[in-house]
Amino acid sequence: MGLSWFRIPKIAVEVAGSEIIVRMPGTSFNVVYEKTDDNQLIANSFSSRKGPDEAHRVSFPQFLALAWIAANKKAKEIGWIGEERPSNSRSGVSD
Repeated sequence: MGLSWFRIPKIAVEVAGSEIIVRMPGTSFNVVYEKTDDNQLIANSFSSRKGPDEAHRVSFPQFLALAWIAANKKAKEIGWIGEERPSNSRSGVSD
């Protein structure tokens, strides 16, 4: 038994206009995110079709979790979304 299950699967992220596309090379897994008017990312479309010779090392839900992290990182890099800042007040009331 090898340590291959410890490796993080590779993910490809690209920006195409107003979309961030995340793919997993070697699979047909992909998800397309777009920025909303209030600077959040939403999944616009996705695909998990399995090709005839395709062996998935991760499940589609695992891919979606990895893709969400990668898309958010890219969105922050390109300035689509900002870092969340902790609030200085409790329960939303100012001092």
